[in-house]
Formats: sequence, C-alpha cells, structure tokens
Amino acid sequence: MKTLNKRLSLLAGSAALAASAAFAFAAPAHAAVGTVILEGSDAIGYHCGFGAASACAYGDQTWSAIGGADARPIAVVGTTTSGNPVTSGTHAIVDMVDLSGAGALTDYAAIYFIGSDGCCTSDPASLAGRGADVTAYVGVGGTVEIGNYDGQAGWDFSVGGSTNSDQVAGIGGALGGPGCTDGETVNATGIANGFTQPDPVGCWTHQAYDMPYFATLGFTKSFFDADPGFAAANPGFGPFSSLLSRGSTITGGGGFGGTPEPGTWAMMVLGFGGIGALMRSRRRTAMATA
Repeated sequence: MKTLNKRLSLLAGSAALAASAAFAFAAPAHAAVGTVILEGSDAIGYHCGFGAASACAYGDQTWSAIGGADARPIAVVGTTTSGNPVTSGTHAIVDMVDLSGAGALTDYAAIYFIGSDGCCTSDPASLAGRGADVTAYVGVGGTVEIGNYDGQAGWDFSVGGSTNSDQVAGIGGALGGPGCTDGETVNATGIANGFTQPDPVGCWTHQAYDMPYFATLGFTKSFFDADPGFAAANPGFGPFSSLLSRGSTITGGGGFGGTPEPGTWAMMVLGFGGIGALMRSRRRTAMATA
C-alpha cells in the first residue's frame, strides 16, 4: 500500500510539473508591459480620409508595424475629418467611434486612437471611461497608439506625468515650433520597427515631443526625428520626436509578437527538469519493488 501511495504521489508531482511546463509554453509570448506610441501626425485621420494615397500608405505601414501577422483585427477608435471610415489594404480594421462597444480589448491586435475628429489634437473622450481596461490591455503586452497626442491630462493614466503638454511642441502643446510640417525624418529605429520615409502631403506633423523629458516616463524609442524647426524654436529643449514610443512595435519585436520573458524560459527549464527528475525517481522505485 505504501508503494502504491508513493507511486501516486510521484505521478501527481509529475502531473503538476507537466502542467507548469505546459503553462510556460501556453503563456503569451510577449513582454509583461506592452507598447504606447505617441504620434504627432494626422495623416490617418485627415489626409487618408480625403484620399491622399501617401497618407493611406503610411496608414498601412502603421497597421503592419503595430499589428504584424497577428490574426486579430486592429481597433481604430475615433472619427475622421472626412467622416469616412478608416480602411486598410493589409489588415482587418474594426472602426469605432469610441471604446464603449469594443468588447474585450484583448480581441484586438492593437488599438489606434485617431486625433479629435481626425485633426489636430488628441481626443481622450474616445476612451469612453475605459482607461482601466486600456491599462490592463497594455499590461499584458498590447500596443496602443495615440494620434495627435498633445499632452492632455485624459491620457495621463497611460502615458504618465501630469504636465506633459509643457513638453509638447506644436498644436496643443506649450512649446512653439511649426504647427504644420512635412519635415519629419524616419530614422534607423523607425525602419527597424516597420516604417519608411513618408511622401510629403503638405502638412504631416502637428506635434513633436521633447525626448529627454519623455524618456523619464519610459518613452525611449523615437521612430521619426521631428522637423528641425521644433528644436530651433525651443532652445534648451529637445531633441524632438514626431513618433515616440515606450517599447517596440510588433514588427520590431514588441507587442504581442515579442519573445518569452526570462522568467518564462526559467519556468520551462525548471518544469521539464523537475519532470525528468521525477521520472527517474519513479523508474528507481519501480525497479526496487519489482
């Protein structure tokens, strides 16, 4: 009877460790904290809505960067200036006025917030009171991009800081500089994260972000260098970014497409190591009682 109980105990231990290892494999292959991107452009909400081909091409670049090969659709939240829905030639898009009817946010590969009526400031009202859900979504590896981010306090729960507008140049921010420019330049980090230099549309960028300040909030990756006019207008500030991120896009290895965390790998190694040890112990026990 003792031998039977011992065998059952070993089997239970093996099963528990097997479940632990299986959980390690099943755990989402992404970082524990997702990506928040601040965008100073209205290309998607304004220019593409009116049919500008280069702006729509940038839109598809954005969907590829933040959505990658994830089969889930991208939630595009807000209304365009033209009133036309946002579409994509590369990804499934769910177009919605706000998040009130979005359901579970984990149903989406990424969430993109259009600027207020497409241009030229951000619109926290499109959150529809679901800030906590957005925080949770980012917490499990989701990607959120805020178009025409201008430092409004309604985004503080996700972006951090309480006086961010003081460090934003351009429309809606406290700092000066061009209010409308095509002078942004994609950089090497931007290329690695799925972007290429956009064709001019006559007015691309409305906001730029003081990188030293936003780096203190975790925004350390710039995908687009801002028009030099922003730095020229603000001595002592900058350098400035027109597309600033707290993490990589899914194309750059972040978001839901990232690699397992070190803790996940450790769990897998310990789990399978434990299973091996228990199986060897079972074999010795069986031989001793044979």
